[in-house]
Formats: sequence, C-alpha cells, structure tokens
Amino acid sequence: MGSNRRRQPRRRKDEPTNKAPNKPTAASRSDEVQPPAGEATPAVHDHVPDHVLELILLRLDSSISLVRAAATCKLWFRVVADAGFLARFRLRVPLVLGHYHNFVHQRPAVEPSSPTPKRNSAPFSLDFVPEFRGTWEAVDSRDGLLLLRNNNLRFRSSSSSDDPDLAVCEPKTRRYQPISMPAGNLSTGPAHLLGLFLLRGGATGIRHGGDLSASMSNFKVLMVVLRAHMLDSGRGVPGARVYHGTKCCWREMRCEWTGNVDVPATAASFYFAGRANGCLYWGLKGSSRAAALVLDGATAGVSLEALPACMEGWSEAWCFRVVGGGEDGSLRAVRLTENNLRVFRRLKAGGEWVLEKLVRFPKDIHGFLGRAMIVAADETYALVMPRHSWGPFSVDLETMAVERVRERNGSCKGPGYPYELPWPPILKP
Repeated sequence: MGSNRRRQPRRRKDEPTNKAPNKPTAASRSDEVQPPAGEATPAVHDHVPDHVLELILLRLDSSISLVRAAATCKLWFRVVADAGFLARFRLRVPLVLGHYHNFVHQRPAVEPSSPTPKRNSAPFSLDFVPEFRGTWEAVDSRDGLLLLRNNNLRFRSSSSSDDPDLAVCEPKTRRYQPISMPAGNLSTGPAHLLGLFLLRGGATGIRHGGDLSASMSNFKVLMVVLRAHMLDSGRGVPGARVYHGTKCCWREMRCEWTGNVDVPATAASFYFAGRANGCLYWGLKGSSRAAALVLDGATAGVSLEALPACMEGWSEAWCFRVVGGGEDGSLRAVRLTENNLRVFRRLKAGGEWVLEKLVRFPKDIHGFLGRAMIVAADETYALVMPRHSWGPFSVDLETMAVERVRERNGSCKGPGYPYELPWPPILKP
C-alpha cells in the first residue's frame, strides 16, 4: 500500500539553508568548565580581570564605598588591599573621616570631614578612655589608631606611678592600651623629647614594604629624643626608643648617621615639619640654614637634608609642612604665606627644591587668614586653620581647589591628627 504523505523534494548540496543553527548547550560547550552538580555558578564579577577591576574601583568617589567594596569578596579585597592600588586611590580620595584636635580643658574630639555627616562622629568619641590626673592630648594617628599622651608626662625616675603616660586607642572599636614611659632616661644620658609617633607593626616599615596597616594587635610607638653630645654640649645627638605593642616593652634603637649631622642640643630649636615616605622631619627654627633633621622610621637612620625655606619663628613654622609626593616617591612641601599656598617639589637629581604650584586664596577668605596655620597635610590635601571662629578649609594639592570644611567646634589648639578608616577592612565569614 502506498503512503498518503507527500514526499519532500531533495535539497541540493550547494543550496543554502534558512534553518537557524542550534544553540550550543551547556554540555556541548568545550570552552567553559561547568561546575559540578550542586555547586553554585561563579558570579559574573569573578571573570573581570584584575586590571579592569582596578580601573572600576578607582572611579569610586568615597572612601566609605571603597571599604564596602573590599568587604564584598576575597577577590575584591585582594585588589583593593594592594599597596599600589591604595596609593593611587589615596591620590584621588583620602581615606580620612575627620581630624582629632586638642581642645582647652577637655578631651580631644574629632572634627568630621565634609563628606561625613555630623551624626557619624559620635562613635569616635574618646569617652571610653579612663581619665587620670592630668588631661589626655592627641599626639599622633595612623590607620584608625590614635596615640594619646598625658599632659603631665615627664621622663620617669621610677615606675612607681600607676597613671599611664601614653595610651593607644581605636575609637571605632572603643579599645585602648595604656603605656608607661621607660623608667629613667636613655642609657646615654639626659634627653629632651622631640616627639612620639605611631608606626606600623611590621619589622621593615612603610618604605621597605612593611605591614599594610597598624592595629591594636600590631603597632609600635616611636619615641625620638635629643641629648647633648659627649664632647660638645652645644651640639645635639638624636636618639630613639620603640615600644612594641605585641611585646609590651621598650627597646632602644641605634641611630646611624648619614653625613655630618650638626644640630643644636635644645629641643626648642626644632619644630616638627611632617612625615613623608616613612621618614620624620624636624626643621631648624631660627637658623640661617634651611635644613631639617630627618629620621627614618624603619631603620632609625639620621640625616640632615635641605628645605625650600628658612623658618625664623613659630608663626612661620606653623605654616610649613613636608608631605609625600605620590607613587613616584618624590618629596613635597607646602608653605602658607599671606594669602597664598606654595607647593614645592624636590628634584631627585641633586635634591634641589622647585616651586611646583601656587594657590591664591579667594578674596572672600582673605580676612580670615590672619595668623593661620597648617594643621594637617598629606599627599593629597592641606588643611588650613585660621585663628578665628571661622572654620577650617582644605586645599586639594592636585586640583588646587579650595573648599571650606565646616564650622569649628570649640576652641582647638595645635595640629590636627587625621582619623583614617581602619585598613584593611575585616571580611566577615
């Protein structure tokens, strides 16, 4: 019997077909490895190359957003925690929530930066630090930690007092660790205190690739002193001791000199000029030499280096700061003069200082600049504080933009210590 179905005509081999090709199934694709049954498919962002992810994260306009991005997954955390990426991001957006200032007859308090709402400053109060005889004052900050000093601090002749001389605290977690100064003076003789500083807990410091950040379980306190030379009482010799937070003990460091270090023996002849590239700078006040005593925070090596200008008195010293210069490791200095802010850069060849930029402040703030001072500065900005009730303003060292920060909260004194976001952020399991 014949079939009722119509036979389809045969297609010639060279005749094109209009039939759409079948879509490849997951089993037929050989260029991708499929996860075993029961396992989750990798997220789309896992396939983004690291260098592309860096470009995306560098476009974030908030340090808070960067911390949230770093806490997303281990891949993003690894990219953000890279020292090179962090340096590039800091040049665009400082990881600073505000600045701690010392106030008359009260504890230090934080003045939030403009992007930070005022209500967010409450968790950074220092009311959790016990009060003793005397008043706490801020002397340094780093990576979300704050170094406090009892204003009755003296070199101890004994360790009988129960009141701590120093305290390292973390305002975010409300933890603190009291520290007593070492009993007696340095073994080499009487000394005058030049400064106390927080360092990262790594053995090699910032310049030589040390730990990324300091924490309550990983910090150091550096004490820098000045004593008289054994053969010349008018000549100063720097010395240093370091306190290890993990070992809870002080250790004397040997300061190796580079070249001829000829400085006065009185601490009043020095002013702290800033820190940059892992080094601490003290300018010589009232000297005809435009020079600075430089101490490497990692090795305690000491040298004498040139500055772009001489500082005759405290009014000029308060208007000068040495800062870092970015990824290239160059050195910058900012100086406030009348209604201008000058930015200098030191050339690598020969160490000569040249004027790089000049910022002329707007006319509407000229009247508030009388006896102003630079209270904080780093690679990206300078914070200028007038001596009047008018609030501080910041200067972006890249764009030279001048911006008023906020109203001043009380009568503060001295420099401001930046409160940075604790870094790196903690990834919750």
